[in-house]
Amino acid sequence: MSLDIIALGTVPAGEAPAVASESDYVGRAFWQCRRFIELLRHTVGAEPEGAKLRVRRTGPDFDPYLEVVVEFDEANRAARAYANRCAGEAPTRWDGTATTSRPFPVIAGKTG
Repeated sequence: MSLDIIALGTVPAGEAPAVASESDYVGRAFWQCRRFIELLRHTVGAEPEGAKLRVRRTGPDFDPYLEVVVEFDEANRAARAYANRCAGEAPTRWDGTATTSRPFPVIAGKTG
């Protein structure tokens, strides 16, 4: 099995992602990535066997950066087609039907 990855970004293309210089960037970016995954599943559908939407974090040599990726088995036609649909048909704006479309949660005295 040969795995390939397509990076999809942190948020829909028409939305503003968390900025690394913000306080609690990692928490905010992770929340945005999870919300984006839910939106992709709602829009494009659930992952078929051989494909997986997940949050990827850069290695320790770089500033922390989180993004959504679709990991897929290149030899699996359905998985490859799903990954291409995620890349080509991803929504460009947040959709109110995503279950985590609530405001960024308040954590330890911080506001979103």
